[in-house]
Amino acid sequence: MSELLKGYRVIESSMLLNGASTAVLLADLGADVVKVESPFLGDYLRTGNMWFLHVHANKNKRSIAIDLRKPEGRDVFYRLLETADVVVTNAIADKNDKLGIGYDQLRERKPDIVYCQNTGFGATGPYARIPAHGQMMDSVAGAMPVELDEEDFTRPRLPDGRTGALFSAGEATATSAVYAAFHIAAALAHRAKTGEGAYIDVAAADAVIASAWPAATGGLRRDQERPADAPMPDRRGVARYQSYETGDHKFVLFCPEEHKFWTTFCTIVDRPDLLDQAYGIELRREVQAILRTKTQREWIDLAIEHGLPIGPIHNDVREVFDDPQIRTREIFHEAPQRDLGSVVYLGEPAIVRGQPYEVRYPAPRLGEHTEEILGELGYSAEEIGALAAGHVTTSESGGPIDAVVDVYGDESRVRKPADA
Repeated sequence: MSELLKGYRVIESSMLLNGASTAVLLADLGADVVKVESPFLGDYLRTGNMWFLHVHANKNKRSIAIDLRKPEGRDVFYRLLETADVVVTNAIADKNDKLGIGYDQLRERKPDIVYCQNTGFGATGPYARIPAHGQMMDSVAGAMPVELDEEDFTRPRLPDGRTGALFSAGEATATSAVYAAFHIAAALAHRAKTGEGAYIDVAAADAVIASAWPAATGGLRRDQERPADAPMPDRRGVARYQSYETGDHKFVLFCPEEHKFWTTFCTIVDRPDLLDQAYGIELRREVQAILRTKTQREWIDLAIEHGLPIGPIHNDVREVFDDPQIRTREIFHEAPQRDLGSVVYLGEPAIVRGQPYEVRYPAPRLGEHTEEILGELGYSAEEIGALAAGHVTTSESGGPIDAVVDVYGDESRVRKPADA
């Protein structure tokens, strides 16, 4: 874990992944992230079959359980705010204003606060009040086009080269978290220069589009320049930027488009007759025959030795995990997790020299750090006890919660989640 944000405190008040994924990036950079949760529900990522998302999205955080519907709970939040630099939320529209923790309300108490609202469709526009789950954000951004199958059910529509769909876009909650964390870091830098806070409104759907900007801009341009009935180029004849099978029935992406790389390849395989060829189905067949003469590993070793743009294609996460380049970079990081033994976490895709990645805290139980954080805020033992007795706060040790409200706050529908 790097320490680039060490000394900063982040309050995360969110449910599910938009807020949690944003705050965990800040936690992985060394920030002290305090996850504020309802004593009655908490973040239900930790329940049922979503527990593995909780383990990853809430590592390196501390949990305090506060009932923000009560004045005493809001007072705890406001005291915590005095110590904070950033607030992260995924509450839609003005939902937080109704609890007294909207941006304008918090800015009155702490003018330099950096407040980031990361939601599915953003805090403005006609969709602002629609609660969105992850694939809804990708869908509106054109990253998950569908069509009907022969049984009249929908199925994913594969790229056809004409429609300009954003197939290259990232998963919405993860992609929006990167943009949100980037803007939060920039806002902290701006505050250091000017003393001013900031309100940051992130739409995950916008982030999906931004992450696939070559496809987005290229698709619009193609639609503008090409008649609807114009034929598409036949990509079957693209030979020097193509995927091929290797001798061990694995695959590589073969990309020696530039003349210098193509010359090197033709020299290595002793095929000078191919030097002046660049395109065509017959050339593609020739290259396929050549690449089947060696294993994937042998071709990658040659790529390393001669500086050729040839890389492995992995078709499942286990192949990715076992790749020597990926293992060296330690984007997969193994560490202990309470009750689960050893867990493979995702680390950081950027390495800060001298600051290796680590997991400071496993994902917390609901309210696990309530008393600890209240003590840091100056509450006495008697005051902490009174808050607990009044059901304003709670400290969980991992046992089941007797009754919780459902995802949209309907207290008539209750369940008993198993703590991860």
